[in-house]
Amino acid sequence: MADPFIGTWELDPATLNYASGQPGKRATYVIEAVPTGGLMFILDGEDSEGRSIKFQYGGALDGSGQSLPGGATLILRRVDERQIESILQRGDTVLDRWMRELNADGQSIQMTQFVRDSSGRDLRNLSVYRRVQH
Repeated sequence: MADPFIGTWELDPATLNYASGQPGKRATYVIEAVPTGGLMFILDGEDSEGRSIKFQYGGALDGSGQSLPGGATLILRRVDERQIESILQRGDTVLDRWMRELNADGQSIQMTQFVRDSSGRDLRNLSVYRRVQH
């Protein structure tokens, strides 16, 4: 059975609820299976000023760390069938943390970015991506 996250997803701008920073204007998220197991995440979008944003990352969803250029580590972990967490860290410092939660009917993913502001407060940025293709 195919992973329920696989497909093409588009940001629904009406769902943006950011407590920190400025949300992007547009984004398409493609999630593909990796032949060795795991998933590949491909983001193509625009930031709040209309500049192009492109990211690609992925691998096994087993919680093991993957070394990245610049000394950072990416950790991907499947929490359960409907949740995937990603953590970007340098040493013991978490730089970025995301939780992806697939809704019950499999037609949208709520993305939660966990952010710590300069005063140490924990904030959340929320967005929803709608499935446009399996």
